Amino acid sequence: MRNRKGTEKPIEIFVALFIILAVALVMLKLFQSQIADKQKELADVTQEQKTKEMLSKVRQACSDKCVEASNNQCSPAALASLCMYNSRKVPGAAEFIDLDNDQKSGMDTTLLAGVGVCEDQIYCFHLVENCCGREISAQSCKAILSDYWSSKPGLGTISSLLGSNVPPGKCASPTIPATHWYRVEGWSAS
Repeated sequence: MRNRKGTEKPIEIFVALFIILAVALVMLKLFQSQIADKQKELADVTQEQKTKEMLSKVRQACSDKCVEASNNQCSPAALASLCMYNSRKVPGAAEFIDLDNDQKSGMDTTLLAGVGVCEDQIYCFHLVENCCGREISAQSCKAILSDYWSSKPGLGTISSLLGSNVPPGKCASPTIPATHWYRVEGWSAS
């Protein structure tokens, strides 16, 4: 009988160590999962902050373009320049402003309340409401640019000038979605 008790003790110790190891692995897995969740949350907050900073930079650049237009007596050329100014022209700007925090350049519908905008082409008329006592919107900019280019003979058709000087962005290529501002505002019939 003595021998039997002597052999049972190491087995009990082994089982106890195995249970402790299993519990430790489960705890480690939970801890690792919590760390991963916190890292993702921190990355999301960092990305949101970056997006806010980029939008703020673009808004400031658009505000500066408006001041420039005011300083030029709100000339058609200055207003046309404001209408063609976009997020890609802001010094130090990223390739796109990730509005939906998905790490991909695409179409976002939150900036314009249901109307799509390509994250790589956000224009001042998406961010500025007025300048020089005039409403600044996609429609008003279309009129401003049409009037400006009409006064300059030989430039080409208004629709081709709109397409080359105010492109809709990569998310609208090759076809422009029905909810994209470019189509909603009548800049393109496609």
